[in-house]
Amino acid sequence: MESYIEITWLNAFLILMNSSMLAYYLSMKPCKCYPIILYSAIIPAFACICFSPYEWLYMFVLEAAFFYWMYRNAWKIWLLMIAHRLLLHFTCYVLFGGSFHLGIYFVPMDCVPWLFWLLLIFSWLAMFLHRKMELSQQNFIYPFELLIKQKKLHLKGYLDSGNFMMEEGLPVMFLDEHYQTYFQNENIQWLMMATMQGEIRIACYQALARFPKMNYKPILIHFTKQMKLPLGANALLNIHMMTQE
Repeated sequence: MESYIEITWLNAFLILMNSSMLAYYLSMKPCKCYPIILYSAIIPAFACICFSPYEWLYMFVLEAAFFYWMYRNAWKIWLLMIAHRLLLHFTCYVLFGGSFHLGIYFVPMDCVPWLFWLLLIFSWLAMFLHRKMELSQQNFIYPFELLIKQKKLHLKGYLDSGNFMMEEGLPVMFLDEHYQTYFQNENIQWLMMATMQGEIRIACYQALARFPKMNYKPILIHFTKQMKLPLGANALLNIHMMTQE
């Protein structure tokens, strides 16, 4: 079946853009737009112009080069992208007919899928606008280690610029109560904490914490029930943990 080359390229470009952005969006990982744009533009263009006995080999090499450049440390994102890309390609085939070449859907001559393109653009814009909030939250997520009697816990903390709480020169961090089992035989240190309802007495435990490529520093930990923090963070960090010498 004959196809519009230009329409096919534009359709595939929008599909690859949408698939790549959605994969990063669902994984809540920061992405660079320029590699995605290049990938989305070059792969369909190559499928539109390459007709050779070795075309599948050439396409494999090209896909492998992009995989190494963009996804070699993020293969799960690549799998999400491929799955969504195939879903959209086959959806087009079911709706409009057409054909495939080198894994790219070719739009038939008598079809210009305007509505499909508008839906792709709308979903891309929705991800882009909502993603700003997700990524702004991600800027405050820090991986760190807790050391309790030679046992290391690898956690994610959310930096709250409003948590300045100190006790005897040690910053106080709030941790999900799920991890309290590691402190069962540790000494409890009681301190007073100011709240909206007044001062309350809370139990804390001392431990050592460090961020990547930094030294361990003593901190106090208070365990909290039903802690809900962005992006799956386990702890509410203290601003002094970032500045403490």
